[in-house]
Amino acid sequence: MADEKPAVTAAERPRGPVRFRVTKRVLGVVVAATATVFLLFVTSFIVTPKNNQAEAGEINAHANGFMGLAENSLDVVFLGDSEAYTTLSPMQMWRQQGFASYTSGTPLQLVTYSNTLLHRALSTQSPKVVVFETDSFYTKVSVSTALTRTLQDALPVLEYHNRWKSLTAADFTTTPTATWTDDNRGFSIRTDVKAADAASYMTPSSDVAEIPSLNRAYIEEMVAYCRSKGATPVFLSTPSTVNWNMAKHNGMAQLASELGVDYLDLNVGDAAKAIGIDWSTDSTDGGDHLNFHGAQKVSTYVGTYLKEQYGLADHRGDETISAVWNASLGKYEANVSAAGLSEDVS
Repeated sequence: MADEKPAVTAAERPRGPVRFRVTKRVLGVVVAATATVFLLFVTSFIVTPKNNQAEAGEINAHANGFMGLAENSLDVVFLGDSEAYTTLSPMQMWRQQGFASYTSGTPLQLVTYSNTLLHRALSTQSPKVVVFETDSFYTKVSVSTALTRTLQDALPVLEYHNRWKSLTAADFTTTPTATWTDDNRGFSIRTDVKAADAASYMTPSSDVAEIPSLNRAYIEEMVAYCRSKGATPVFLSTPSTVNWNMAKHNGMAQLASELGVDYLDLNVGDAAKAIGIDWSTDSTDGGDHLNFHGAQKVSTYVGTYLKEQYGLADHRGDETISAVWNASLGKYEANVSAAGLSEDVS
């Protein structure tokens, strides 16, 4: 017929105002994103270990053993990589100086994870001093590593995702808690003896090893956070012929000066002489780490330094605190004995 109108195609049909279509699309994205985040938070609650033991699924349980101690009971927190946990013995310092400390060290610890452990520790503890072992300051972190750590801290499911294999009914309803602590307080007893080649160890040099820029940003943030919590940050370089040299010493001394942080390098000067590391007997692996006897020497020196420099209290006469720490001391001494070692410091 002549007056018959042509059919209207789907593309030609009115679709409503553009603003409305865009709003619906944005709303859909927002709803989907909100649901995803909610699901991640719920899943994070489920997979988060319900106690701080390795058996409960805690990653790096020994480094997180401070969570099982009474709140505000620590005077010092040590942070760092294996140079920290093979060298600094909190139980020896308790026996000799009477202050309470914990070594929160992990293998190849990056400053990103040091930052995580620092915030975790200072959420329940109020130490007078936080000591950063400096070897990890030179281990470069990438932007992707930093982002991953930030996301893991916010959404634990990204760190504990493998726990789905061992979930129980209690994981869906129980609130996470912490009842366990390491009787060695994070310290690792090493028995092997392997001499180090110290011929070129700490050869004088004016070179300055540069700390990676992202690492420095984390270090500055941690120093500021310590101070905001009333804790004094201290930089400490423990003896190592493999990991330390004068260029790194110069770089750390420069950074410490710029940040106004006390710096104790046990590889050089009067401190090294006073400790008296014998590189033929005091290393467990050719100068990378100290063995138990080398660690005893360092712990004696560091314990004395911290107590005198920062006025740390002696809690050995406090029945409430000493009961817990002396019980752990007995177990620590049993661990030393079981390793076939003797404690040759008072």
